Amino acid sequence: MANKFIAALLILFFCRAGFCDEKINITVTHPWLALLASFIGGAEVNVTPLKIWNKNGDLVISDRGRVLKELASGAKVIALDKDDAEDSGINDKNKDNFSVKYLYAPFPVNYNALYDPSVIPFVAQRVLTALSEWDVQNYPYYQRRLAEFQARLSSSVLVGQVLKDITICDLTGSAGVLLKAAGCKVNRSDNFNEWQKGNMSGFRDYLDSQRAEGSVILIDDDTPANIRRSLSGRSGVYKWERPPLDIDYPAFLYEQYISLWQKITAKPLPGRNRKR
Repeated sequence: MANKFIAALLILFFCRAGFCDEKINITVTHPWLALLASFIGGAEVNVTPLKIWNKNGDLVISDRGRVLKELASGAKVIALDKDDAEDSGINDKNKDNFSVKYLYAPFPVNYNALYDPSVIPFVAQRVLTALSEWDVQNYPYYQRRLAEFQARLSSSVLVGQVLKDITICDLTGSAGVLLKAAGCKVNRSDNFNEWQKGNMSGFRDYLDSQRAEGSVILIDDDTPANIRRSLSGRSGVYKWERPPLDIDYPAFLYEQYISLWQKITAKPLPGRNRKR
């Protein structure tokens, strides 16, 4: 009997101390919001995305729409803006069933700008505001997490300086901004938009000239499919990866910079040592 009484007292103590508090369930529209909300929310939130990147790097509806169908009434949803919400299935027919917070009206630039380390902290600040409006008591915790995110993101970009002055032939759809932030010399052909449309005239000559100059050929999951096919089987082509949604993004960015540097410096770049 005494043991049961002591156990009850312990349960009461831990609950009052906050150890029994349940996590807040947050649904987000975009994968980038999943990364941000997971980091800032930390131990206080569960985050579920309505859209994910599939194994090919394409943006698709999560679990074929099942996540949306199973959302309970009053579910807390964060979207970049109204268009992002509608693309994720949150529209005029069902939005009143949920507590939806739009971070922007509308998002002022292309969503791919979320790769930019100068943009993403501002979005993270708005995620903090949304979380705090639902969970006022944990505002100081979310604020500390945001400060940690910003500091570590800056540190990761500084680590990217190991790539400084390396010349990149940028055939990426989005990741070029991360290489510029690291101090790389980024070459981007004026013909990229034409190649993206399928007119590949001059592509091989451009690629050969870039290789001869010692440029590193870089692609990512947003590189147009026809350009990726043209590079299939070619050596010396490097890929910038998408971040998994269950990862610490500043740590992932750090690893990406270091991994790319290690691959590039593992052997002499074509053309780098021709002139002596």
